[in-house]
Amino acid sequence: MAEEGDKPKEVIVSREELIGLVQLVIIFTAILAGREIGNIYGSYNELTHLSVNLALSEAAISNYLLVAMEGRASTLDVGLAITIPDFTSEEGQVTQTPDYVRKWLISVTLSPIVVTQPEVSDVELAMFIEGEQVLTQSYEFPRQKVGYISFIRRNITLAVDDVETLKRLVADGAAAHAGEVEVIIRGRAKTNVLWFESNLPFTTIRYPLVKAPSLVLQESHWETQDGSGIMASVGEFTTVVTKFDNPTRLHSVTQNVTCRFYREGVDEPVASVTKTATAAAGTVSTYFFNITPSEPGVYYYTLESMGRFILPGESLRLTVG
Repeated sequence: MAEEGDKPKEVIVSREELIGLVQLVIIFTAILAGREIGNIYGSYNELTHLSVNLALSEAAISNYLLVAMEGRASTLDVGLAITIPDFTSEEGQVTQTPDYVRKWLISVTLSPIVVTQPEVSDVELAMFIEGEQVLTQSYEFPRQKVGYISFIRRNITLAVDDVETLKRLVADGAAAHAGEVEVIIRGRAKTNVLWFESNLPFTTIRYPLVKAPSLVLQESHWETQDGSGIMASVGEFTTVVTKFDNPTRLHSVTQNVTCRFYREGVDEPVASVTKTATAAAGTVSTYFFNITPSEPGVYYYTLESMGRFILPGESLRLTVG
């Protein structure tokens, strides 16, 4: 039996031990907080790899516009694919990295970090013809996780209600750009990571053709050895200089151009030269058509391509003596 008066010994904690205990608690709390921050950052980092691709060919858009131009009901089917791995195709990615990802500057080295897969749901789309908005539509889809080795596929149908405005924009664009029309589709897909919600923007541009493109004759003139462009001698090498403009924004244009030389008083051409003229989008190409007159007289020329004369009126006259 313990003797009366015995008391348990008090354990005295030194100041150094108390400080060490507090430091241990702080370190443990910091590790847990750091791991959680790392988990959130790792989850958001997945959004930097999200890719959006629109299955939207120029042929499909061209057909849609042509049908609409005829006044018939027309719809445009768009396939949309969202994936985490780098998505590559002949048309490339069209996704922009969201601003909040670029601004997220947290850098942690704590591990393990658990990544939460992002989810996507609703999609909003807007279509622009030659810079003017003609359509805005929203589509509701259930939230779905974006897999690491698979795609989320969505099928979307576009239909413009104001057909008259559509026809006007298509006609104006085709007239100004040799049959080519600019179509821009902008949109955003709603994204969710954990309890955060944001949007993944995307943009794609197509330049469909609604008629066969053709070069535009910018200018043509005689070029003689004396520099006058109006006088030449028999047997003198003489050239018709032509400049062809390609007003498209994407398509190169190639076509045959025939230059026929005539001498006044003679119905049949005295010479004919055909060349293949090519111009890249938005450029001007220069071609030379040569003749060596063998008889004196007044000469002129015509330029013909794709079954029509592309030089209106009569050409400049060249006097050969």
